[in-house]
Amino acid sequence: MLYDALARSPTELRAFGLLTLRGRDLTSASAARRYVRETARSWGVPAGTTDDLETITGELVANALEHTDSHTITVTCALTSRMVTISVTDEGKEYSPMPSPGTAGLPVLEQEHGRGLLITDALADRWGTRRAGRGLTVWADVVVAGAEAAG
Repeated sequence: MLYDALARSPTELRAFGLLTLRGRDLTSASAARRYVRETARSWGVPAGTTDDLETITGELVANALEHTDSHTITVTCALTSRMVTISVTDEGKEYSPMPSPGTAGLPVLEQEHGRGLLITDALADRWGTRRAGRGLTVWADVVVAGAEAAG
């Protein structure tokens, strides 16, 4: 997870945060949203961007809780001068593969479930997935409004 942030912008990393949550615990989604909101605010990220990050985090953690039997879920936040990257990593147990960004298989608005990736696609500047062993990391980049958040 730290590698993900460093590999994307190794010389620009201004701040980094990591939170490990219990899997199979529905309160983990709200704890992750709260953590990302407080972290982004402490970094001086504008309110609108913070709202988007909080929403994306909630959706990605909810997906991990719903679609895996992970004992833990890890959320990372990485700040550069231009963007915040959120990553959610699960253990991949009993996981159904997720569609890749920009491919068929994203849900439609009328569906009752499965809108998390649609919401992520709408709010993030880019996002993707990466497998590591049995686990899966879903990451999303959100450009910081004003492009110079305090670090």
